[in-house]
Amino acid sequence: MAAIDDLWTAFWGWTQSHPTGPFLFRGQADDSPIIPRIGRPDYNYHRATEQSLFDAFERAARPFMRDTLDPYELLALAQHHGTPTRLVDWSTTPLVASWFAVSSFPQNVPAKVYALDVIRDGLDIINPATGQALKSGATYVHPLKPLSGVYLVETAQVSSRITTQRGIFTLHGDPTVPLVIPDPEIFTIPQDLRGEFQSRLMDFGIDASHIFPDIDGLCRSLEWKLRTGRNLSAFA
Repeated sequence: MAAIDDLWTAFWGWTQSHPTGPFLFRGQADDSPIIPRIGRPDYNYHRATEQSLFDAFERAARPFMRDTLDPYELLALAQHHGTPTRLVDWSTTPLVASWFAVSSFPQNVPAKVYALDVIRDGLDIINPATGQALKSGATYVHPLKPLSGVYLVETAQVSSRITTQRGIFTLHGDPTVPLVIPDPEIFTIPQDLRGEFQSRLMDFGIDASHIFPDIDGLCRSLEWKLRTGRNLSAFA
């Protein structure tokens, strides 16, 4: 059996032991710590700067929004369009997570898919409509208010990308603290099989045009087909 067949079989076995519902999934190009983008060293995190960035986004993004969004929805929108935030993206499907893992850069290292146990200790759930945390009972009317802890947040579908990626977020009270995932809940895709794994995902309809349902995603998908020698037409 080819190596990719062994890996694909192992991946499906891993997903069966980490079913959707009890687990959420995240794909990364490497084993970098799971830290919100704004908390990474490049941004020299300060809470006051984070608030200023959120305020600047809220002011400047208004012309691009048809509806008035609450603070949690605004933060989700900022996250999905590239603003550094205290959110980390997760998906309810391991297929989407694994696409991000194998398609992201760097490409010269093993890719990682993480499974997050939604009932693990230290993880709470915030209802964005009320700001109330399910376990602690604390209320956070604004997503920048928590000073510690990690929270699951499912916002309204403010972006088509959230819908197609089946996206849910973790919100990190201290964005500089990594979220540690136990080894059994990590699936590794070897460096030399990343391309073949991405081809398998495409056979299931998981590619850039699915993940990013706009013309940018379409063009990314066509570029990948061209570069890897895949058929550009469904009838070829």
